[in-house]
Amino acid sequence: MHLYCQMLGLNPEEPNPMHLLSRENRSEFLATPQLIRFDYPTGEGGNEPTLLVKANSLLLKYIISGVRLRLIFTRLGARFIYGLQVFDDPDNNSMLWSALERQEEIDAISALCRGEPCQLFLFNELTVCCAWKEVGFPLSLDKMNGIDMTPVTYPEINEQVSSLWESIRLQKTNNYVAVEIGNASDWKVVPAGYVTTRLGPSTIQLLDEDEGRQQENLAVWLTDGLHPMGAHHGLQIPSGSPGGKQRRELADVTLSHEYGTILIESKVLSIFSRKTLPNRAKLASDVSDHITKAVAQLKGGIRKIQAGVQITEKSGAPVEVERNQPFHAIILIPDLDLIQDRNKYGLQFIHEFARGTNGFLHLLDVSELARMVQSAQMIAARGSNTTPMMAFDYYLMKRAEKSIEVRSLCFGMLLRFQ
Repeated sequence: MHLYCQMLGLNPEEPNPMHLLSRENRSEFLATPQLIRFDYPTGEGGNEPTLLVKANSLLLKYIISGVRLRLIFTRLGARFIYGLQVFDDPDNNSMLWSALERQEEIDAISALCRGEPCQLFLFNELTVCCAWKEVGFPLSLDKMNGIDMTPVTYPEINEQVSSLWESIRLQKTNNYVAVEIGNASDWKVVPAGYVTTRLGPSTIQLLDEDEGRQQENLAVWLTDGLHPMGAHHGLQIPSGSPGGKQRRELADVTLSHEYGTILIESKVLSIFSRKTLPNRAKLASDVSDHITKAVAQLKGGIRKIQAGVQITEKSGAPVEVERNQPFHAIILIPDLDLIQDRNKYGLQFIHEFARGTNGFLHLLDVSELARMVQSAQMIAARGSNTTPMMAFDYYLMKRAEKSIEVRSLCFGMLLRFQ
């Protein structure tokens, strides 16, 4: 353990409280991009009411920066619905929610009504525990009798719940209970470490000011297990005049196998480096410029590979990649919902990239990349000779075909087996 912590730059002597998800909660958190769930696990002093929050890293940064948080409890027919309203934007704030399904949730909410403090834990796109704090708030609810607790098929109620939240946000209904979560800036950050397949240290720390590196590390954590040689972080290619010693980065993350090469260019929207927290409208206005820059970088990287230039690790060690098969180029952004002009990334945009590169362009956020990797692993598990890397390449091809069909790069994709 001490050697592991030394490689990652962590102190093994420092206390590092975190919440370990139950098997049921972990399965749900891996399958769902964003949600909240009450639980009633055993802590140091017995059972503790606990609120588990899973969200993308961008929204988590707003939460730990101290934006206003509000818990809302309401009903949808016989259903009991609860949500966490995050005031990340004055006009279009975020809502994470769940329908009550388990006795542990009732026990946790009942304990809060008795005045017990709540343990609040934050999880990122990889379901990694990133931060926690203890909060207290006054909660008084009527007895929760007659609640339908059968498991929910969420796609069937998503639209109804969205309409319900909109009515609450616009104050068109008073059929709910709302409580403010105070002192929302005093978070204890939980650093997490990963040693890659290539024995390189990689850490995730939500308050790290190098937000670009953090998102790149998320991409490495997600893709590293797809190939026995792992994911390459920051491969280098020649820059400047032929024969010169200057080098630049090929891509943030590179994966390669006999059937093709995959390049990932990560573009982060910085929060901590700004004097004031930007609203989502401001972030959305920045996304387009980031995508344009990423496209130029990916085109340049692919042309260098096709030209046969030497590719190396940062240490200078040479690396061989597949140069002749079609490429997959991924632009990774924090949140696809920030893209306002989706028509801009339609067929013309897709075909223009393909003509100049013999490659397929993809626009993903971290949650969608996680979903793509999970799908590849499920495909590989059902095949006798299919590796995870082959399955990932195949599923990216299916996504490229779907982008032609829907005439856009901006969409979510779910895998279902017949």
